[in-house]
Amino acid sequence: MLRFILQLAKNHKRQIAVIVFFALLATAADLLQPLIYRRAINDIAGLLGVAAPARTAEQTLLTLIQSVVLLFLISVIGYFFSLRADYYGSKVASAMEVDLISGTFGHVLKLPTSFFAHRASASIAKRIDQSDQLAPVVHAFSQQIAPEAIRLVGICAIMFTQNWEMALVSLSMVPPYLWIARRSAVRMRTGLDSYYELWENISGRITGAIAAVKTVKLSGAEAREEARLKADSTYAYGVYTDRIRRWHRYYIGQSVVSNLGKSLVLGYGGYLVLRQRLTPGDVIMFAAYLDRLFAPVDSLNSMAVTLQQNLVSLQRAIDLHAEGPIEPPGEDLKEGPGEVEFRDVRFSYVADRQVLRGLSIKLAPGKITALAGPSGAGKTTTADLLLKLFEPSNGQILIDGAPIDKASPAAVRRAIGVVATDLAVFRGTLADNIRYKRPGASEEEVLAAAQAAGLSGLLSRLPEGLQTEIGENGVGLSVGERQRLQIARILADKPRLLVLDEATANLDYATELEVKQSLFRLDPRPTTLIIAHRFTMIKEADYVYIVLDGQVVEEGTPAQLLQANGWFAQLAKQSASPEPVGESAMLSETREV
Repeated sequence: MLRFILQLAKNHKRQIAVIVFFALLATAADLLQPLIYRRAINDIAGLLGVAAPARTAEQTLLTLIQSVVLLFLISVIGYFFSLRADYYGSKVASAMEVDLISGTFGHVLKLPTSFFAHRASASIAKRIDQSDQLAPVVHAFSQQIAPEAIRLVGICAIMFTQNWEMALVSLSMVPPYLWIARRSAVRMRTGLDSYYELWENISGRITGAIAAVKTVKLSGAEAREEARLKADSTYAYGVYTDRIRRWHRYYIGQSVVSNLGKSLVLGYGGYLVLRQRLTPGDVIMFAAYLDRLFAPVDSLNSMAVTLQQNLVSLQRAIDLHAEGPIEPPGEDLKEGPGEVEFRDVRFSYVADRQVLRGLSIKLAPGKITALAGPSGAGKTTTADLLLKLFEPSNGQILIDGAPIDKASPAAVRRAIGVVATDLAVFRGTLADNIRYKRPGASEEEVLAAAQAAGLSGLLSRLPEGLQTEIGENGVGLSVGERQRLQIARILADKPRLLVLDEATANLDYATELEVKQSLFRLDPRPTTLIIAHRFTMIKEADYVYIVLDGQVVEEGTPAQLLQANGWFAQLAKQSASPEPVGESAMLSETREV
């Protein structure tokens, strides 16, 4: 993890050096103050006859004025240096956090689809957000750890040069203090991973309930969700307060040791003053330095506990950044008419069940090819493999004669437009959503795509038209309007290949006809793969494959398949009856399987 942080810091070496320089100047200013205390107090003591040599009142007053002025100037200058270090530290930490958060986010987006299969999106987002724990780490190393270490060395050096006996007495309590500090830091480290997992789960529960708020309400589960969240939060906060209690226990021990050390210094120092082996100013100086001696240890120990929390949290983000392998970059997809071929393709989500078992199909350039069959037959999986969301275990997929296993996933997906029931609508304007796949689309192209997708009625009702803001996941739009918006996105993109995965499932028949005409009138006409249960959508295809249990069981033109009196013919009969489209045919076929 530290190597990772140092790698991020390489781009900011000069700024970090400036931070350390200002922090060291602030530390040096702080170390001078006890020496000034000693000088002023010794002069006053000499005037009173407590210490020798005696000085005149005028000399003592001059020394006092000089000391006050010096203390003021040193305090202000030291504070100024501290503020400059903090300012530059904040700038560098912010820049490094931007690099880490954006880099982690970009890395996650490049991971294969299988990575997201068993992970809650809120949990992943929470771990990316934890990248903001980097700033305290950068601040600690640049402004606290190095200056505090210098402070410790400086204090010890000054004390031993002034009086080695008092130095030994002052340092006598440091070993037990460090032992307690070390023990507390180690104990506070225990259980941090599971502690952060608790909060990730809570975040996931909140996000999941809000995302599915309609289902929650329709299930009457508001009180149940609230109770579950309260129980989880209460337990997590209980763990938190246990940690605080444990920390306080160690802190009391440290306080006892540090105050005992100060008492020894004052007691032994007072004894040496009475024996005239030390001046009152020397005692005050040692007491001041002792405060500064325990303060860095306190600071470093407290920082160690805090940094453990920061580092464990940050480690989870860095671990996410290290997840892999990412999707390989691959080669660009060469230009071509858009011919697609699956050659004996096999695929399994789990080892003991093949979803596709030797699938071989061909999509002719510029033609409409339909893939039909009962639910679970492997139709959507076929589209996902074409889009390189998954990789086949055997066989080849070719676009214009070139295998796509060596092609860049991004290049393949840029060439393919997809309309499906589960694609996202993003928070933002309608226009931004329509041009999401092709950001350079003009306003005229966006408007034409919206109208062609059947959104004219929606736009006429909205006062801001295409500039209307819509909610997350399309809140404020009906299911049909969200699907039309996706279709408009593809119409604006004008892809070489088009995949329609239940693209009109949420539309009425009149709107479906309107949308089909818009999609099929695309110029140039893309090679189109239709996955649908509706006969009204499939019957427009130039060629149809019927897939059952991961294999092609029928193929031909719609007219040929109607004459064959197989699954396709049963679907056509059911579409003409009052029963739900294809329902009994699918059930019958499923029973046979």
